[in-house]
Amino acid sequence: MLPFLRDQKGQALPEMLIVFPIVVILVMGIIQVSLLYRGKATLNSATFHAARAGALNHAYLSSMRSAFFHRMAALGHVADSRKTAITEEMYDDPDLISLTAMRTAVETSHLYDPVKLEWPTKAVFDHFAVRYRQLEACSGNNCPFSNFGGRFRVSNSSGVFQIPHENLDARINTVQTIDGGNVDLQDANLLRIRSMYCYDLEVPVANFIIWRTLRMSQSTDPDWQVCETLRQTYGNSKYLMPLRSYSVVRMQSGIRCEGDEQQGRNCQNLH
Repeated sequence: MLPFLRDQKGQALPEMLIVFPIVVILVMGIIQVSLLYRGKATLNSATFHAARAGALNHAYLSSMRSAFFHRMAALGHVADSRKTAITEEMYDDPDLISLTAMRTAVETSHLYDPVKLEWPTKAVFDHFAVRYRQLEACSGNNCPFSNFGGRFRVSNSSGVFQIPHENLDARINTVQTIDGGNVDLQDANLLRIRSMYCYDLEVPVANFIIWRTLRMSQSTDPDWQVCETLRQTYGNSKYLMPLRSYSVVRMQSGIRCEGDEQQGRNCQNLH
């Protein structure tokens, strides 16, 4: 048996050389999938906070975008401009200044519209929006209910159009047919947004394998095409893939037409 055993001593070496690269790639894949999960969780949180900001600020996209990028600063990569906008010390000590710098770097590196308002539509707004006037302080005979202690009156300003969001149980809440669907005032006060973020796959080898595999079936997707355009901007060494998230919240303020509040026509947020 001794000659046979001597012949088997070097057999493990070629087997290790075959298996070792596969094991390394698998480990890299696991790490990349874990980072991808972290990115998706960050996106979900950012989308919820963006929807929350919209619910408190009349569904304005500007408020939602600001809240979105503020939360997405947690990822803080992709942009080469990050290296010039902030320093490594700012990443190690995330104070207010560094977080603001990270938010700016992430926002300037993603040159596309990350947040879209999917509900309500412009048709829903046109049907339910009413003229809304602010209250202003008054005194004496200038107050319509001064005998009852009233200290406010309706302002004489032209006001703005918005979907009513308060005292819904006391309002007429009949179901209306809009764009082929049944909608009431409660439905019109729901805010649904969709977000998209071009995530940078970071782990070497695994990033190319995952990106190339998904790209084979998703290359015609509009979000993939956006990330492809962004990839051309920062170089082919970046492997960007789109991550999507959705959030639905109830409005805490009246939905208005951003950019044309008084007339409610050329809306930047409603389509």
